[in-house]
Amino acid sequence: MKQVVYHKYGSSEVLQVKEQLKPSIKGKNSLLIKVHYSSLNAVDWKNRKGDLRVFSGLLRPRTRQGFDVAGIVEQKSDDVKGFEIGDKVVVLLGNFEGGSLSEYVKVKTNHVVRIPDGIDLKNIGGLPMAGTTAWLALLKNGKLKKGDKVLINGGSSGVGHLAIQIAKAYGAEVTSVSSSKNLAFCKALGADHVISYQEQDFLNSSQKYDIIFDVVFNASLKKTKHLLTQKGTYIGTTPSPTMIKEMLCSKHAEFVAVKPHQEALADLMKLIEQQKLQVKIDREFILENIVEAHQYMEQSRAVGKVIIKM
Repeated sequence: MKQVVYHKYGSSEVLQVKEQLKPSIKGKNSLLIKVHYSSLNAVDWKNRKGDLRVFSGLLRPRTRQGFDVAGIVEQKSDDVKGFEIGDKVVVLLGNFEGGSLSEYVKVKTNHVVRIPDGIDLKNIGGLPMAGTTAWLALLKNGKLKKGDKVLINGGSSGVGHLAIQIAKAYGAEVTSVSSSKNLAFCKALGADHVISYQEQDFLNSSQKYDIIFDVVFNASLKKTKHLLTQKGTYIGTTPSPTMIKEMLCSKHAEFVAVKPHQEALADLMKLIEQQKLQVKIDREFILENIVEAHQYMEQSRAVGKVIIKM
């Protein structure tokens, strides 16, 4: 089978598509999934560059590329119940696991969610990590409730555009911050208010928010505290020294630690089935063009998700 591999940190040129052994089903509670679509997330190119080597290996990368899986069950271990061969499924792989940029992956069933009939795999390939991140940030970290005022800094990004829709589905009033050219995009997703960071500094706003979700993570609790309600929460996406310090010193700062979360994926699939959520695809690349895909992704200009077709 074909799989994206890399053996040292560096530019996108270190990525290679190589023939690897197809996983075999051994042990219990296992599924072999033929991957149809995956996607790129910021963690993929940051891992590749070595920016996260504290977590992905100091000298050599430990994490394989790709965390999102949208595919079809091809084999299952004898003890598996609840999934059948031919089922369409979605999975988020673990942070120290990876490997979804591959024709096949073997997974345990406890993180797998079935995709309802009528939903195209292509539309799910970009969902797992970005959707789970947004869901955990808003519903677990932010304890989102109906009527909350939510500000999403980075509303047109892969995570941000899903966060807008999730917040709206749960009854929030949403303000999105993006570039001027993406204001209409965010408005069409359901944002009640849109701010162009090129024309206005949202930090100068007089509005108060129950949740500030800083997807692009270019602010901090210190910078945004005056915008929070008395019980408001600032949620960051990167475990920087500043973020860690703020979390230790204040109950108003939260860090969203994304991880496989079956409840999140199941709820996201329900929202998609109810047509309250959709993954917007910026560009699609085939697996063999992974170097080009990384180069595009690293520019951080994608509107929605960059997906990879096997």
